[in-house]
Amino acid sequence: MVNLFYRCLDSIAPSVAAIFSDFSESISKDIQEIRIRNGMPLAVTVRGKSLFVQKSGQTSYNPNNAYYCSKDDIEKTFDLITNHSVFAHKEEIKEGFVRLFGGCRAGISGTFSKEGMIFDVSGINVRIAKEFIGCADTIFKEYNGGGALILGPPGSGKTTLLRDFIRQLSNEGYRVSVIDSRGEISASYSGKSFYNLGYNTDTYITYDKSFGVIAALRTMFPQIIAFDEIGTNAELRSIEDCFNAGVNIITTAHTGGFNDIKSRNIIENLLKTGAIQNVFLLSGNIGEKARKIGVEEIML
Repeated sequence: MVNLFYRCLDSIAPSVAAIFSDFSESISKDIQEIRIRNGMPLAVTVRGKSLFVQKSGQTSYNPNNAYYCSKDDIEKTFDLITNHSVFAHKEEIKEGFVRLFGGCRAGISGTFSKEGMIFDVSGINVRIAKEFIGCADTIFKEYNGGGALILGPPGSGKTTLLRDFIRQLSNEGYRVSVIDSRGEISASYSGKSFYNLGYNTDTYITYDKSFGVIAALRTMFPQIIAFDEIGTNAELRSIEDCFNAGVNIITTAHTGGFNDIKSRNIIENLLKTGAIQNVFLLSGNIGEKARKIGVEEIML
């Protein structure tokens, strides 16, 4: 397991990073996000819950004694995450984030222009990537071929589970193409994946997932194409193309729980294509394994 928490501190304003310098490994390994908001208390997400951080490094559910972030903290952090060059990251910024080392990502809030550039940055959320080798053991054993959909609320570990699932399928002998639109699955750098995606995996880094799916389908002769967070009709059409070509899709989608699945049109339409034979649901509770549910159970 790789702990990227301390590496992410290099991308945070020194005044804020110093507060975390004495955090123990036992605490830091569970931190999922660091949230820096202008004029608001410094916060971290730990095991899905928000905690406020005091200047002493202590954490609490009470924001009263927390360290309050300044505009200078925001500006210095923004300068560091962009490596002193907004222009070099302009395409990512248009999407509301900047990629960091090892699949980590900094989400950005503020005022966006019509052209997609940002002014008056008001908040930065540094999301710390995790790799848990073996976390997909259960769903790998339950997988019976065909397409697969991993569902769960935000922060429930869908991408982490997807990554390990890809690794296990690839090492089992499946040719897998990964469409990694935000660099979170592979954390590729200079053409090499930071994370272990298996021996039979090809990776596409592209902002347009539907383009990546079709490019992989036409050129890499994959048996499985995997990508994170289906969300558009163009992606849905590319999945239908794969299904018609005999190539299986593995993807993820946000849902608040089983009762929320039917309210998501994109999920319903995906299941109607017939491209998905395996559905795995994460509850969002830390340590709880994904539960396999039947497609017919959802469509009733």
